[in-house]
Amino acid sequence: MIRFTKNEEEFMEKQDVARIATVSPKGWPQVTPVVHLYHDGRIYFITDYGSRKHKNIEKNGKVGVAVDVYSRQPSSVIIQGTAEIIEHGKEFADIEKLFEERHAYYKANPVKEGDAPLIKITPVKKFSSF
Repeated sequence: MIRFTKNEEEFMEKQDVARIATVSPKGWPQVTPVVHLYHDGRIYFITDYGSRKHKNIEKNGKVGVAVDVYSRQPSSVIIQGTAEIIEHGKEFADIEKLFEERHAYYKANPVKEGDAPLIKITPVKKFSSF
């Protein structure tokens, strides 16, 4: 598994939004901003059943992720990885609880099993400005 530096981890933990690129069945990229969570070397996000991201990941688990900030000093961590759909169980409950702790939206609107799938991205390559 890819290892991140302390600076990369702190940066990804601090940012609320990541851009997720999935691959359509016809091979076209689809990029969407998502509220993400970095935890234990992986990126997580919650999506809706039937969303384009969800459908694409069901067919092709290869994804790209950009966690970035553009200012006078641009900073970014770019990841290529594999996505896994998690719909229930201990990992779902543990990660959903972390979303509630970190993001006010999910604290006010908790996601339970069956409401929406959780996507777990395991990095296989990284590129970083750190």
